[in-house]
Amino acid sequence: MFNHKHYVPILKWKRGERTALEKLDPTLKKYMTPLLEIQPIPFDHKKGVLSKTLDQHLQNVGSQVKSTWNQDSPVFVDVDTIYENLDSSEETVQSGQHPVEFVIDSIESNGVPVIPVTGLYRYQSFYDAILRVSAKYKRGICIRLQEEELSDLTSLPKTINDLLATYKISPKDVDLILDYKQILPTQEKAHVGNLILLLAQFPLISEWRTLTLASTAYPKTLQQIPTGKNGSIPRTEWRVYEKLLTLSLGRFPSFSDYNITHPDFVDLDPRLINVAAGIRYTYSDKFYIFRGVGVKNNGFLQMTSICQDIIQHQCYRGSTFSFGDKEIENCAHQTRATNGNLETWVTAGINHHLSLVTRDIASLP
Repeated sequence: MFNHKHYVPILKWKRGERTALEKLDPTLKKYMTPLLEIQPIPFDHKKGVLSKTLDQHLQNVGSQVKSTWNQDSPVFVDVDTIYENLDSSEETVQSGQHPVEFVIDSIESNGVPVIPVTGLYRYQSFYDAILRVSAKYKRGICIRLQEEELSDLTSLPKTINDLLATYKISPKDVDLILDYKQILPTQEKAHVGNLILLLAQFPLISEWRTLTLASTAYPKTLQQIPTGKNGSIPRTEWRVYEKLLTLSLGRFPSFSDYNITHPDFVDLDPRLINVAAGIRYTYSDKFYIFRGVGVKNNGFLQMTSICQDIIQHQCYRGSTFSFGDKEIENCAHQTRATNGNLETWVTAGINHHLSLVTRDIASLP
């Protein structure tokens, strides 16, 4: 379906991420296949209950993907992430359908092809639902393997063969994602060595429809960069990938990351935190972090000076580079109607990131 000159961004299916993808230049979408993680039902911390039923939470997913992606090419969809909030216990929608089937049917009925994502050690009902949608739409499946599942190379062949037998499918109909989630900058050299060994011994390496390597160095918190200060974090995942492309591998994987977010699901009580304003801006092999101070007491007027810092920085790519860059420049020049909110600047940062990485990958040799 695609080779290593193709981007697989992993996106939590939240409004900021959806808008960032929707506003992406359509010509860039041709060089990517996003992996959409359906999020858990939001929790109402004030009332101490889930804010919606499962049906209400999922009812618009098909139309959202249609308007956001707006392409004839497929998307990967992982529904397993809906269970990451332990407060959620509903296993089926009101009609009795498994959420996997409901979500895939909803997206497909809106004209967007879906490749369902599965993995090891998921519930039997999840496997059964993947089998049904796979037989119904005949688009193959995506298997997402985690780091701990890739560590034992002696048992890996049997594990993979058992999974293929479970789904009654051959590697040529499988998109394989090797997902290491977070890798630390201190692990860069060791991680490259481990990947070389893995790719040299990986079962059926040349037979998979696609092969993708996913990870990020983006941290769960930005404690190393004080509020009111600017700093940077190494993009270890990109450095590792560039090194792999210089080697004589049997097969080069495609690149996947978690854009400018940490892989873990986080559900904090907004009453107990004072989030700092700011923008995460990707450039070359670094995440540049432009941090303001807490918005509860200081609001978003501070975004003008933060955006001015960005457009004066050597990392800034110019207002025509992406929708996100245009938002930053408009705020810096005070030509926006407002200074936005937290979601505005999450959208801007992710849209810039998607634009940058897609261009960088498409220009690889």
